[in-house]
Amino acid sequence: MSSWWLEPARVVWLAAPVVVAALVHVAVIRLRLLARLARPLDGGRTLRGRRVFGDNKTWRGALVMIGVSTLATPLQGVLRAPALEYFDYGQAPLPLVGALLGLGFILGELPNSFLKRQLDVAPGARGGPFFILLDQVDSLVGCLALLAFVWVAPWTVWAWVLVLCSGLHMLVNWVMVLVGVKERVF
Repeated sequence: MSSWWLEPARVVWLAAPVVVAALVHVAVIRLRLLARLARPLDGGRTLRGRRVFGDNKTWRGALVMIGVSTLATPLQGVLRAPALEYFDYGQAPLPLVGALLGLGFILGELPNSFLKRQLDVAPGARGGPFFILLDQVDSLVGCLALLAFVWVAPWTVWAWVLVLCSGLHMLVNWVMVLVGVKERVF
């Protein structure tokens, strides 16, 4: 099957658990759910007088992203779409795949947050073109890097993921702006 839409559809299928998790996270924030977990991952710690990650990287976000991804991925095993699967979802340890995607998303964002805090870029601030680009790809790199524990994506998949999922990331950001969780898409 070599239709023009197949590769983008496969990328969306691969990313679906993390996209669902991100949308659930938006709802959790908006509805002020799990408020006790809305504590910074860095515990307020500083390095060189600056926060390590800042207030926006929370235990709530980590647990929602990892938990929902872990639950959503096995659902893909039930709703099999072999033409969209980069690897056999019938044989893969799907809860582990989901956990790796969610954890990769969270871990992928932390170096960026650390760098921004150390350079005095305020949480949620643009920080210039470099950080705008980094904001779109950091979590994607984290997802594919951790996914390598169960499946190593070829470079073509990396390219498709970086392009298409950056767009999905902006779409989720737009939803966050729409519901009042963020102030701007970039």
